[in-house]
Amino acid sequence: MSQTAVLVWLSAASVLPTFRADVDAFAHSQLLRLEAPRENAAPFRVHASAYAPDAVAQIEISLEEARKAAASLEQSRAHDELERAEQVLREHPELPQSAWLMAEILQQAALLENAAPEGFEIANALRERAAALEGARAVPFSDPAPEREAEMPPAQTVSIEGLEPGDALEWDGTLSQSTIMTAAGEHHARVARGGRLLWAGWLQLSAPESRLRLPVPETVACSLDDIGRSHFAQGRAIPAPHARCASYVLSRAREGGIEAALCEREHCGPVVIWQHAHGSARGERSSQKVIWPYVVAASAGALLITGIALWRTGALERAEPTTREIWVFHGQQQMGLSF
Repeated sequence: MSQTAVLVWLSAASVLPTFRADVDAFAHSQLLRLEAPRENAAPFRVHASAYAPDAVAQIEISLEEARKAAASLEQSRAHDELERAEQVLREHPELPQSAWLMAEILQQAALLENAAPEGFEIANALRERAAALEGARAVPFSDPAPEREAEMPPAQTVSIEGLEPGDALEWDGTLSQSTIMTAAGEHHARVARGGRLLWAGWLQLSAPESRLRLPVPETVACSLDDIGRSHFAQGRAIPAPHARCASYVLSRAREGGIEAALCEREHCGPVVIWQHAHGSARGERSSQKVIWPYVVAASAGALLITGIALWRTGALERAEPTTREIWVFHGQQQMGLSF
């Protein structure tokens, strides 16, 4: 009874049909039924662009209109434009510059409050929110000085949970590790996996919190996110770090056939060199049939075969002692080499 294994083809996808017979023959020899990798976790907002230039343009237009309205002492219209900019920004958390745009909205709102009677307390609170997002900002020479300087919120160590190995975290627009130093308040975060945006949103961090979990989708077992980073190196099959797939085959094209290895989670078996039984990969029949013997005596032919295998696996380039096992198949006959 055959078991199912996922095929990870490491050569160009366009050449897979050429070597499909060899891949299937290897699978048959291992009593395997091959299938394609599973779908990756869905990206953030599947039907939306990872970047919305129209939304950015709307926000920047609203910010500019708010500046003009404030300069004309049209406070009400300035507030309306800032509210419109914030609404569009919250509808598009996928924007990488979200934290900076929000900080600009808060800073402009603080200037409006400064102009209002008894508005300095609200203005300072708005500046503290902006500082939590972007850090301290120098006050432009042309702006009126606040009656009381806003204090920079104290930073605290926070461990970000919910990330998978290899995920890229952007915290307030900056690429960050899973443990960060940040201030209490509202923050913006984005998480990418394999170059795809998987989650983005706004978070509220309180002063005592030291751990914060993001609702990032988990890696799907046997997807390319899970096992796509597996590879061959120096004659060995190297599994993807933290792989979850119970059974998968790494394979790639080589002259005269394929290389393949059967893997289970974070462990891969020996590399198998599967050679064409007849002719080339394109179906041409060879003029001479070569059969590998099961037992090779200490002869010039045996030395040549061993030398080729050593060269192919890179053993001759390594100074430290090592042991490798490679199986060479030619049709249905095989020879095991250990060195």
